[in-house]
Amino acid sequence: MKRSYVLYTTSFALLVGMILCYVLVFSDEEIQRQIGATFDKIEIQTSHQATPLPPVEASPDDEDIDTTDALEQIQKIDEVYYSDTIGAYLVLTDNREFFEVSGNANRVIASLQLENEGQTLKLSEFIGMRMITETKIFAVTDKGVLVTIEREGGRWVEQERKAIAGIRPNDRLFGLGFDQTTERLIIMNRESGTTDVELLYIEERITEVETEERDEPEGESSADDEATGEETIDVDAVSPEDEALQTEAEPDSEPLSEWAIESRKALTTTGMSASIQQKFEKFRGVGLVERQGRIYVLDSEELVLYTINPNEGTMNGQMVTPRVYGSTGMFLQDNEIFAIVRPDVFDLDAFVSVD
Repeated sequence: MKRSYVLYTTSFALLVGMILCYVLVFSDEEIQRQIGATFDKIEIQTSHQATPLPPVEASPDDEDIDTTDALEQIQKIDEVYYSDTIGAYLVLTDNREFFEVSGNANRVIASLQLENEGQTLKLSEFIGMRMITETKIFAVTDKGVLVTIEREGGRWVEQERKAIAGIRPNDRLFGLGFDQTTERLIIMNRESGTTDVELLYIEERITEVETEERDEPEGESSADDEATGEETIDVDAVSPEDEALQTEAEPDSEPLSEWAIESRKALTTTGMSASIQQKFEKFRGVGLVERQGRIYVLDSEELVLYTINPNEGTMNGQMVTPRVYGSTGMFLQDNEIFAIVRPDVFDLDAFVSVD
């Protein structure tokens, strides 16, 4: 009798618990949205990893080496970005190379050499990289050249480079962020020779191309016709049917666009402590990370991690450990900020948490 009572009581408790769990947890729209987003990421990662990619080409001297497992080829790291969307590390090097590395950091999935030959806009030091979608990446140089890398047919390819309009000669740029709401890029700037720091908001603008009008002025043809007394036949006239066919045959050309500074937002440092303010006078940032509405920038020489509230336009800082001294950049992984402290070769031991 006791066993039956315990069995019925346990079963009833489990049933009530499942009902309450569904009502209190899974009926919440925000939780459902988060669960849906998680499954979307899993689907993207699965499809991304299932896409066949060509192996990384071996160098002439190392033809027998399986370079898909040779992370030693990634040297002199400039920027690292971890994408939880595709579950991979994206790396840019001082040698103008781009790599996609597996999430467990043991294999090079794909690579791309960014060339300067034949390019009007030359590449200098990379100061920031940001993944916009699972197939599009933006990178920017210290001279304001914006590089677009897109995934096409299982390969990463570089698109047309563009110079950001509105960059001033005394602008010292670093970091690259992205405002999802306004679809604007964010670059941090400190004007050379000053202590003024600001956020640059960059937007893409459609540029109109003027077309030459070759139509004759009204009245000229009619006057000539009256003078000669002859009827003019328009040999270029096209029937409505032919005009419709020509319209269908001609593909719509993509509109030309440019990236330009939409606004500059000055940052105030009045809330800093005296010790941080003193270090801020020598401020030179590396990296730019966005997390929960805040922007983080590291000064690896003065060992200060700065926090920026873009809505209020304020900037503050706190000391970090000496382990980040000489860091070349930062990236966000699993909501944790890491600094690149050993840029010589790609290795997880070269990344140090600054949280």
